[in-house]
Order: sequence, then structure tokens, then C-alpha cells
Amino acid sequence: MIKNSNGMNTERTPDFLMANLGAEVSRIFSAKEKSDTVLTQNAKKRAQAIIFQIIQYPEMRSRTPEIEMLSSVISDISSFTPKLRISRKNLSSYFYPFVEKVMQS
Repeated sequence: MIKNSNGMNTERTPDFLMANLGAEVSRIFSAKEKSDTVLTQNAKKRAQAIIFQIIQYPEMRSRTPEIEMLSSVISDISSFTPKLRISRKNLSSYFYPFVEKVMQS
């Protein structure tokens, strides 16, 4: 567990990790908007580390195809020549329910 800004303990659940993954995805988009390759790649590495943590949870095993696809999407959006046409808004919408769950817990 970690303490959040309110001094409350926050358990590192899959939802918590997914919310954090959403934050890294947002950082990737922000870094790309600044054309900052280093920040983009650092955010991508942190996102990949979070994905690795997520797939370690037994309850996430049934979602492995989804998580693998998400990993591919993150790799693609990290590229300065992406092949997919996935918007920041679409990914934000995907991650929003996880953020909302974490904030309500």
C-alpha cells in the first residue's frame, strides 16, 4: 500500500494500476506534443512496467488479450510515426472508469 495525498492508504489493485497506466498514456501524448523523444520513451517504459505488474494479478489473466492489445496500442502511440489512428480522447475514455473506481475507494 501507498499513502495518497490525503494520507490514506491506497492498495495497488489492478484498477489502481490501470488508472496509473492511464496517467502514463497521458504523459506519452503530452511528451509527443512537445516532440520530446526522451520523455515519450520514459513514459512508454513506465507504462510497460505497469502492464507487467497488471498481468501478474490472477484476476487479470482472463483479460490477457485486452492487456496485450493495450500494450500494442501504447507502443504505437509512443511512436512518432504511429500506424494506428487512436486519439488521446478515446484512450482517456478507456481509462476514466478505472480512475473513477480508485477515487471512490
